[in-house]
Amino acid sequence: MVQLAWTSGGTALAVALSVSALGLVPAQAEEIPAANAPAANAPAANAQGEALVMPFTDVPEDHWAYQALLNLAGVYGCVGGYPDGTFRGDNAVTRYEFAAGMESCLGVLNTLWQQQQAQQQQAISDLIEAMEQSLQELRGLEERP
Repeated sequence: MVQLAWTSGGTALAVALSVSALGLVPAQAEEIPAANAPAANAPAANAQGEALVMPFTDVPEDHWAYQALLNLAGVYGCVGGYPDGTFRGDNAVTRYEFAAGMESCLGVLNTLWQQQQAQQQQAISDLIEAMEQSLQELRGLEERP
């Protein structure tokens, strides 16, 4: 479950996307913790095993949303901050900003889904080819005296 949460004028607005229900897990991460999960002791890593670095200078490591932001910005690359390197998580979010962030993350999820579909299709094709080859070998054995 990936959660995007913003606070606007004292009202919390949260959107949760069930990534595992769609079968969408990025190759770079094995698990994406929920935004309200405690920060993990070990930092998240990218596909090359390198530790991710929080791109936002104003998000402390002990903040409840640290791990979610680290994943959304570092693993998925769908959340950005301001040009000065800050996230400004306490600022109100406009509907326009919310829509832009949502579209960005949904675009990433769509790309992951398409990649996984292509991989699954390739795996199915490889399996069919191997089965056909095995069937031909069995038929060859059957024809021997």
